[in-house]
Amino acid sequence: MRSIIVVLSLLVVLSSGCSMFGKKKRAEQEAIELQRKKDSTLKVQKAAKAFKLKKQKDAKAKKEAIRKAEEERKKLYKFHIIVGSFKTPEYATAYNNLMGSKGYQTELITNNYNFKMVSIGAFKSWREAVTELNKAREAIEPTSWIYIRN
Repeated sequence: MRSIIVVLSLLVVLSSGCSMFGKKKRAEQEAIELQRKKDSTLKVQKAAKAFKLKKQKDAKAKKEAIRKAEEERKKLYKFHIIVGSFKTPEYATAYNNLMGSKGYQTELITNNYNFKMVSIGAFKSWREAVTELNKAREAIEPTSWIYIRN
């Protein structure tokens, strides 16, 4: 009987101490969980930053590719049919819009003297440009001319 009482009292003492150990264990688990949350937040922030940098790089690469393509196009298509040339940018823009509304594929070109020229076509060869120049002189503007972009 005495041994039963000793065993029971030991169980009571040990079971009462478990709550203290349980609190300590819970605090450790909460600390671990808090650290996991911080780590995951840092990972998300790092991933977001990497995504943003990649997006910026992609946008920069796209702009560069467009710029290179435009340079290549300018090298290839250097003969332009000019239907109007203006010193005032507003007049050039208005005339460009008028030609665009008539269905022509227009482009504003600035020459070395800062004149804004309205082009209704760009061509690879002189022969093509002259053929289209004659059509432009008949249909649009009798004083149309060919500009050769360097």
